[in-house]
Order: sequence, then C-alpha cells, then structure tokens
Amino acid sequence: MRLSFYGGVKEIGGNKILLEDDDTKVFLDFGMSFNRHGKFFEEYLKPRVSCGMSDFVEMGLVPRIEGIYREDLLRLLDWDIQDEPSVDAVFLSHMHLDHTAYVSFLDKRIPIYCSEISKRIANVLLEAGQRQIDREIYNFKPRPILNRREPPIERMFETLEPGKSVKVGSLEIKPFSVSHSIPGAISCIVYCPNGIVVYTGDLRLRGPGGDLTAKFVEEAGEEKPDVLLCEGTRIDSTDSRTEEDVKSDSGKILSRAKQLVVADYASRDVTRFKTFYDLAVEHGRKLVITKKDAYLIQELEGTGLEIPDINSEGILIYKERKKTGRYELSDYSKWERPFLDLPNTKDSEFVCKNQGELILHLGFFNINELIDIKPKKGSIYIHSTSEPHNEEQRIDEERLDNWLKHFDMYPRLQSHASGHANRPDLVKIIGGIQPKKVTPIHTEHPELFNLIHENVEYPKLHANAVK
Repeated sequence: MRLSFYGGVKEIGGNKILLEDDDTKVFLDFGMSFNRHGKFFEEYLKPRVSCGMSDFVEMGLVPRIEGIYREDLLRLLDWDIQDEPSVDAVFLSHMHLDHTAYVSFLDKRIPIYCSEISKRIANVLLEAGQRQIDREIYNFKPRPILNRREPPIERMFETLEPGKSVKVGSLEIKPFSVSHSIPGAISCIVYCPNGIVVYTGDLRLRGPGGDLTAKFVEEAGEEKPDVLLCEGTRIDSTDSRTEEDVKSDSGKILSRAKQLVVADYASRDVTRFKTFYDLAVEHGRKLVITKKDAYLIQELEGTGLEIPDINSEGILIYKERKKTGRYELSDYSKWERPFLDLPNTKDSEFVCKNQGELILHLGFFNINELIDIKPKKGSIYIHSTSEPHNEEQRIDEERLDNWLKHFDMYPRLQSHASGHANRPDLVKIIGGIQPKKVTPIHTEHPELFNLIHENVEYPKLHANAVK
C-alpha cells in the first residue's frame, strides 16, 4: 500500500492523494490549490485558454503524471498519449473546487465516484456558470473549441450510496455521509489487501448532520485503520459556533430590523439557505434568492435533502437586469429563462418598494444590484460566510465595505459557523477512529496533530507535484 501526495500538504485545499495497492490506483479528490493559483493568477490575469492546460503545468498547478489527462490537452502539450489511463478511478469527497476543480483535465475514461448530490451540483456549476477549462468537472469540450455548437463530452460518473461498498480493482471503498458546508459530502473507509485507510475529506461534528459524522467515526473506529488521512483546517481553533448560533444571532438582528436585510452566504450551502428561510418565515418576511440559487434547489429535488422548494410560501426569486436592461427573454441564458415569468419572480423595483418585508440573498459579485434596489436608511448586511484568508479576498472585503459605506449599511454584521471540525472535535474524531497512524492533510498546522495522536506522519509532496 502506498500513498502519494500531489496537494493538500501544509495547505488548506488542493487535495490530490494517490492511493496504490497491488495494481490498483485511485485518487482521493483532485482539487485546485487556491494558494498556489493565487501566486500567479487573479481575476484579470488568468491561464490562457488557447493553450489548454500548458499554463497550469508550467506554473506547477497540476502535477506531471502520465496516463491521466485528456487526449486533447496532451496534444496541445505535445505529451505522449497512453492507450489506457494509468489510474483506475477518482473518489470525490464533495463538490468544493479545492477538491474537484482539476478533474476538468482528466481522461474521460477515468470513472468519477461521488454522491448523487455532488454529481448534480457539478452539473449546475457548469450549466449556470461560464464554461472555463478548469471548471469542466461534469463534462468538457475538447480544445481548441472549433465549433461551439458541438455537444460536450460526458464523463463517467459512478454514484456512491452511503454505507454501500464498491469495488475498484483490488480496493473496496465504503462511503459515509458526513456534515459539511455543502450537501453531499462523504468520507470513506478504503479496504486494501495490505491495510485499511480512512479518508475524512472535509467534515464537522457539530450542527445539522453531525450525527452522520458521528456514525462514520464509530464505524471507522471499529475497523482500527492503519492510516487516517485527516483534515485539519481548524485544528488551531476552539471556536464552537454552530448553525443554531447563526440562527440565534441573525434572529436577534432581524428582530430589530425595520428595513431591508441582506444576507451574504455561500450559494451551495443549502443548510444556511434553510436557516435564512426559517428566519424569514419566523419574522414575517420573505427570502429573495438568486436564479442560481433557485436552479440549484430545483436540481436537488428528490435527493432527500430537507429544504424548501422554490415554490414554497415565503420564497421569491430575484430577476436582475441584463444586456438590454429591459428584461428581454434574449437577455438571459437558457437555464435562466424558466424562472423569469414565475409568479414569485420579482425585480429590483419590487424589492425597493417592499424592503421591510424581505431578506435578500446577495453576495460580493452581485452587490451592484443595490444601485437599483436603493436600500433605505436602517438597512442591514449580514455577512454569513467565512472571513478572508488570503490577500485577494481581503481586497474584495475592502471593496465590499466601500459599497456598504456608500449605502449606509456599514458595518456589516458577522454571523457564521464553519463547515470544518475545530480542535476539540478533531480530538473526538481521531480518538473515536483510533488509527495506528494519522497523516494530517488540508491544514496549515500539521504540527498540532502531535498534541492529539502519538503517531503522526507528515505527508510530503510528490516530486512531480513541485515545479
């Protein structure tokens, strides 16, 4: 049994872990490193689309591994094309880009194992966003794109059912639903001929779904695994805020609010969506969501998630102006059009006239809608996402504050709970699983794991992962 690390080492995100046993090779996630990417690129300086993934290779963003990449991208790099993929499968823990983005570059013949919810989110991300070469997780278009009307090439997705093992070559993988800030997150136990590996992905023990995480910990503990690949995003934190704290704090804010309340939360965090929906109902308001929110919620129907549908009493859908500025059907993408004429779809004029009756979901990248909405004095902005953790995000936060100051909505009020386990909960998770060895991943502080377990092995980046 061998583990090779191509990302997720002494950083938060970028997980790309190759597990080999006998003749079977499986990647545990294949995500992008935001820190590494941010060293070279930003919003207005992007990798050149015309060059396939050559810019990613040159700057050390993707590892040099033979037999895993798309044939069209290999041709642009003038690399050898293999008859068969050198990897048997990729296991995706959840659909955050730091775990999934670089699946975009992989050979179409490599099956992608993930939850049904993650598969649907991958489709929504592509359908409701701009097609970018490093966002083609669900399907892809060969480069160069000579005919934009050519249909995309579909990937092979294998849907995982929690608690039901699947065989990949000599490996047996048993997935478990766990709690995280995006639905469909899974951890797994990998049974190898020469040992047992447990992979946490990203998870938390507190809040909604915490019982699922606890069940995973209990079952993993029964196996006495040889290696625990354990995320440690918040190993340096004892903050124990939960979704109930977010609801309580935000409820107190709403109880004294007289005008518009803007809530900024991650669109794919459907738990947070439900929190603000419940708050809207309790305080006699309606929650106004974006068309992207509505599309995601609609696509997640039938997956067992306990969230309101887009036709629920108390939900409105926001229709912004585009292109002509006259709400013409042709102004909007194909996926948006079904939402335009729904009875609960409203424009900025409606929001402007009914500010005291609404909670509006609005984030940094559509904050300019406030120009049309014209928030009245006393309007409030609840920031319900994590604090910035790099320079680029701090600059964005400064811009956000400038907008809020302009509309007299500053200071923004913070109300957030993380999707990652803190140190006390990591102690419980590791103590419950009782691995022979812990390998810290997805953390900037791997040395702190020594305070939790007596046998910690620090991962090292594979030579091909370093430029």
